[in-house]
Amino acid sequence: MWFFRPAETSPSQEATRPSTANTIANTIAAPITDSPAEAPQTISVQEAFERLQESALAGQTQAMLGLAEFYGRGLGVRQNFTERLHWLQKAAEAGDPRGIYLLALSRETGLGTPADPDQAWADIMKAAEMGLPEAHVKLAEGLIQEADQAQAVVHLEKALDAGLPLAANILGRLYLEGAGNLAADAEKARGFLLRGAELADPEAIKNLGVMFRQGWGGPAEPAQALKWFLTAIELGWPRENLEPVLVELEGQLAPQAIAKAKAEAKGWLEERKTSPPSTP
Repeated sequence: MWFFRPAETSPSQEATRPSTANTIANTIAAPITDSPAEAPQTISVQEAFERLQESALAGQTQAMLGLAEFYGRGLGVRQNFTERLHWLQKAAEAGDPRGIYLLALSRETGLGTPADPDQAWADIMKAAEMGLPEAHVKLAEGLIQEADQAQAVVHLEKALDAGLPLAANILGRLYLEGAGNLAADAEKARGFLLRGAELADPEAIKNLGVMFRQGWGGPAEPAQALKWFLTAIELGWPRENLEPVLVELEGQLAPQAIAKAKAEAKGWLEERKTSPPSTP
C-alpha cells in the first residue's frame, strides 16, 4: 500500500487548499435571494470575472488573487499568464502573504516571468514569516532535500498548527522513516496523523489506519485500523484502493468487532458533523 503521497514541489501545490478562484467564484455565484422562499439565482463565470475585476481595481487583494487564477485557468477570459502575474504582483505589493507565495512559485518555475530561484526562495521565506502555512511546507520541502529534517519539522509543525493537514502527513512520514538529522519515532508519527485526522483529512485518516494495521507507533489493532479505513472512505478516499485491506481485516475480526468498528467510524463522523474541528 502506498502509505504517503510524495510532497508536491511545483505550482500544483496550490491544490493543497481550495483555490482562491474557486472560493471567490462560488461565493459570487451563490444563490441570490431576498427570502428563503424565492428561487435561487446564480451569475455566470463572465459576470463573476467582471465583479472580481471591479473589486481588484478597488484594491481588494482577495479579488486580485481571484483574477490571477481566472487568467491562469482561462475562466471567463482568454488564458493569459502575463495578466496572471500582474495581479499576483499587485496582491504581493499590497502585502498579501498568499500573493507573495504564489508570485514566488511563478518565479521559481518561470511561469509568466523569467525564472529567479533566489528571489522565489526569499519570497517564500517572507510568506512563511507572515504565517502562510503553504509557505512553511514549501520551506520544509527544501530543507528535507538538504537533509535538514529537524528544521523541516519546525516549519511543518507551524503549518499544522495553522490547520494545514498536508503537514500532518509529511510529519508522519518523516518520523516513521527517520532520515538526515531526525531520528525515527513511530509513536510521534502516529500522533501527528491523529492531529491530521482531527482536521478530517481523508489521507491522514487512511494513513492512521495503516499505522494501526501495521503496528507502527504502538500495537497492531485490526479493529482500529478498520475503523479509520472506513472513516477515510466516508470522507472521500477511494474505496477500491482499500478493498483488499478491508477484506483482510474483516477476515481477522469477529462479527462483533467488525460491527463495533463500523459503529465507531459512524460515531466519529457524526460527532464532527455537530462539532467541526476549529482551525485558525
